[in-house]
Amino acid sequence: MKVDVDLKERLRIMAMFVLQSYKVLMGSLLLLFVPQKCGNELCTMSQSLTQGDVMYQIALIFNFITVCFFALTYFIELRRENYCVNTFDIDHNVADNNLTLILKEKPFLLSKVQIHNKRYYYVTLSTFIVYFINFILSSIILVQDEIFVSTGLTPYLSYIILILMKLYDCYCISSTSIAEDKALSSYMVEFTSFNVIDPDKKDKIELLELEYKKENKEKV
Repeated sequence: MKVDVDLKERLRIMAMFVLQSYKVLMGSLLLLFVPQKCGNELCTMSQSLTQGDVMYQIALIFNFITVCFFALTYFIELRRENYCVNTFDIDHNVADNNLTLILKEKPFLLSKVQIHNKRYYYVTLSTFIVYFINFILSSIILVQDEIFVSTGLTPYLSYIILILMKLYDCYCISSTSIAEDKALSSYMVEFTSFNVIDPDKKDKIELLELEYKKENKEKV
């Protein structure tokens, strides 16, 4: 069976998604993955889920809320990426901003790209706000633990850095794509930009463009 370019891109995206989601899970559930002391030993997973006062439980709830927001972010991100893979291609023989020029002549396609970019942008901002609250609440709990400095500080900082890098990348990709009418990839190396229309989709896109222009003329 021949593996086409689109399938290769999807397989690469899924591999990176699995790796990133593992890091995000650990970075969101700080109270479960940062070592804490229970008695004379390190807390087990079950102890971390059930111990603590009301403040601890509230922080733990925000840990899981953050996971849900990241799941939503990944859903929108993967949906956008799949749309780009399905509709566009990457041609290294033309400039990255070539798609911007194409979209100026195809308002229907431009509107679809803008919808995906804006959804990605707003869900990124929402997730950052939720994670910031999670970070504050979890930090208040963790810094009070007697082994935090000696044992928990290193993984704590590592998890936070991984999360912030992910959110920063999402913000840069979405905001740049909106500002410049681009379709920057979230998973290709060096944030490659889709810059041409997929040859297999040209006829379908031309038909959609004609229908879109016709509908707009009727509205005017």
